[in-house]
Amino acid sequence: MKQFLSSLLLAVTLTVSQAAVAANPAGAKSFVDTLATQVLALVKDEGVSASDKKTKIESIFSDKVDIDFVAKFVLGKHWRNATPAQQTSYVGAYKPFILKNYAAKLTKYSGQTYTLKNARADGDASVVTMEINDPNGQKVNVDYKIKGDSNFKIIDIAVEGVSLLTTQRSEFNGIVERKGLDGLIDALTKQVAAKG
Repeated sequence: MKQFLSSLLLAVTLTVSQAAVAANPAGAKSFVDTLATQVLALVKDEGVSASDKKTKIESIFSDKVDIDFVAKFVLGKHWRNATPAQQTSYVGAYKPFILKNYAAKLTKYSGQTYTLKNARADGDASVVTMEINDPNGQKVNVDYKIKGDSNFKIIDIAVEGVSLLTTQRSEFNGIVERKGLDGLIDALTKQVAAKG
């Protein structure tokens, strides 16, 4: 279930608005509901092959996720130390990694449902809380942090209080510390190739 949750969360995630605008919790809640409904309808559709589901989910990700922002965020301090060529190579490796990795996991739907619990302002962002339920009765709370007052973009998600972006940043930092940025780029490229 954790793989599915991480993938569902990322499918509904990770775009940033560059302009500072006021929070709109009610609108952000509607945005999350619409996007989650779209993704769940796709993964539940038995008339669509797993391969086609992956392709469609990747398309949703490409349209809704600001890959450049996410890539920079998870690389953290190493982004500032990278050469322009390394930055370009890293973002080029990260985009297919994030799309293929999470799209592949998300197609493993097994009856999960969700309920939107509440939405609140957090500075100039909104936080929308979702409860995800599986058929065995397990419940997980997820918070989506969203920028924008009409053009909503999710900038972070937290599962039971743990930020997925911060977790990935920690993982990437460990790889860069051991193998360098080029080692991380190589590892991302190999994972993409392995997934076809």
